[in-house]
Amino acid sequence: MAVAGGAAYNFRTPLHIKQRNAQNIEIDADYRTEPFTPPVYYDIRVSTWQSDRGWELKFTHHKLILDNTPPEVQRFSITNGYNFLTLNRLWQSKGLTWSAGAGLVITHPESTIRNVPYPENKGIFNKGYYISGPALEAALAKRYFFADRWFILAEGRITASYVEVPVADGEAQVTSLALHGLLGLGFRFNR
Repeated sequence: MAVAGGAAYNFRTPLHIKQRNAQNIEIDADYRTEPFTPPVYYDIRVSTWQSDRGWELKFTHHKLILDNTPPEVQRFSITNGYNFLTLNRLWQSKGLTWSAGAGLVITHPESTIRNVPYPENKGIFNKGYYISGPALEAALAKRYFFADRWFILAEGRITASYVEVPVADGEAQVTSLALHGLLGLGFRFNR
């Protein structure tokens, strides 16, 4: 089990916004993350091992904030969560942990398009969350044990995902490709 914080670099990716009775908006989106501004970037994972192979369930809270908004877009962000929920296969080799996996993206979109805000009280339990699309990830991590069962976790990860999120009178199609750097604390339950 481990808990980590971190940051991410988001590559420019396509953003398509479609609204009824309006021209589509298509841009090469430039997103920032603001990992230390609440809600902060965090990662929680649990894993199980048999010899040098294992499985991991991981939840990562990531954020996307559009920097290059066109005139029609007053605000477009997914900050209360561009959340990855993934199942990953793990391999240990030469003191490193390699992982690859897939899962879902759970989003909380916030937007104002053509001066019309999208309400944030819809979605799952009327809390603004949506299961929005698939995600893939691959990572390389190192665990530094400093006590019998406690360790520091350092990880580099790449994620790729595609989601569709609601906006006023339509939807936005978001592609994301990001590099993540994480540092955290973990505990090994069995020796």
